[in-house]
Amino acid sequence: MNRFYLEDLETSNYNFTLKNKEIVDQLLKVLRSKLWDKVIFFDWEDLYDYVFEIKEIWKKEIIFEQVDRIKKDSEINFELNLFQALPNKLDKIESIIKNGTQIWITNFLFFKSERSQKLNITNKKTERLNKIILESVEQSERNIIPTLVVWDKIKFDNLEWINIFLHTKWENSIFLKDLDFKSMECKGNKKIINLFVWPEWWFSDTEIDGFEKNQFKRVHLGDRILRTELAWISSCFFIIQNNI
Repeated sequence: MNRFYLEDLETSNYNFTLKNKEIVDQLLKVLRSKLWDKVIFFDWEDLYDYVFEIKEIWKKEIIFEQVDRIKKDSEINFELNLFQALPNKLDKIESIIKNGTQIWITNFLFFKSERSQKLNITNKKTERLNKIILESVEQSERNIIPTLVVWDKIKFDNLEWINIFLHTKWENSIFLKDLDFKSMECKGNKKIINLFVWPEWWFSDTEIDGFEKNQFKRVHLGDRILRTELAWISSCFFIIQNNI
């Protein structure tokens, strides 16, 4: 079944009329939906998928009837935030948020590292990036939509809980496998992990000093130096597998 996020979904009603032009056009013109086809809608208000059946089709709207409700238990039980130094190309950001959404990143926070190349993220580009996130949520059957934020620089005052930064040198570092997640502090009943990933030319000495002064955990990924768009995904997947 095709799956769509619908912000104003009335889950208490068993029937509703879809007037969202973008989704109507996608269903009728792209997917060629017809009477009695089933479609899933979700609204981010709970962890349910709502299954509706097409009852009537009009030129600009579709009438649905709810036929089922499916509980979703696919979210991780902690918060994983990716703090990614801005890469040198927009398509790398698109790849990061597309894949990161599918592997349960909670929030994407891009920041201008000292060694980040100039990349202007306009409002129009931000809208496109948020659309990519939403499409990945629909595709991967998540019900939580990650947020996207762009910072001019790292704001240490706003960071709490478990902070990890990746480093290319072994000295004073530990491996991911040696992180003791069970002993780390939680915020209430929820664990929050913030992962900081280098730009193309890695973090500067000044940034590394800032991380260490704020008691960040310094993690070394091995003898091979991974590209920024690969370093985060291997690290995040390991963290998730060791915390679920």
